[in-house]
Amino acid sequence: MKTNSEHSMTNSSGQQERRGERGNALVYVLIAIVLFAALSFTLARNSDSGEAGALPEERAELYTSQLISYASQVKSIYDQMDFQGARIDQIDFTLPSDTANFDTGTKIFKIYHPEGGGLNIGTLDTEAIFDSGLTTPGDPKAGWYLGRFNNIEWTPTTGTDIVLSAYGIDPTICALINEKVTGNRTIPAITEPLKEVFVQKTYTFGAGTQNNFATGTNTDLTTQGGTPVCAECDNISSLCVQEGGIYGFYTVIADR
Repeated sequence: MKTNSEHSMTNSSGQQERRGERGNALVYVLIAIVLFAALSFTLARNSDSGEAGALPEERAELYTSQLISYASQVKSIYDQMDFQGARIDQIDFTLPSDTANFDTGTKIFKIYHPEGGGLNIGTLDTEAIFDSGLTTPGDPKAGWYLGRFNNIEWTPTTGTDIVLSAYGIDPTICALINEKVTGNRTIPAITEPLKEVFVQKTYTFGAGTQNNFATGTNTDLTTQGGTPVCAECDNISSLCVQEGGIYGFYTVIADR
């Protein structure tokens, strides 16, 4: 039979062992946490740097959907204005930032005005932009451009058509757009500067002259005969193209 002293020594020894076990378990948990954190950090770095500067596919898919959705919205708003009697040569692209002219004139013809089309100005997420090729002084900034500044060769007449373009977008997004439009990711190259085909043009509306985002002359989008600007664009109303390392997605909103 154990004495009280022996019982006390046994209990003390057991408590020390249990405390030791708990201490060891805590050490193992801390080690596991540290290892998990290190692994997560390594995976994150590998994910970020696996393709230097490349936009991850899942993010590119998201932005692709956003761009196509905005283009569809612009087309829908124009169609609504056309249904209500605003013709292609009457559409006014005055921006809300043009405070001197935005609330003057026939507002129902103004695509951005609440009394007209009520279109929100499109923006590109910074992650969707690839602007390393925009280096020439005076180059338009990456972004959305909308105007009546281009004659698309395959449209019915030689009149200027209304074109929407997303200028300076990521090539991964560009390829995904074309996959949805044409079934493959090929990005056609055009033979003229992208900005001169889909961005720049000073055009006249009514009695005044408005500058469409940038100075310069416009180059028509020729698709047939001679040396076309973009043969692959023939009869394609929405496509992503590239020139000189700059990528742009165009959509013909209204043709004539």
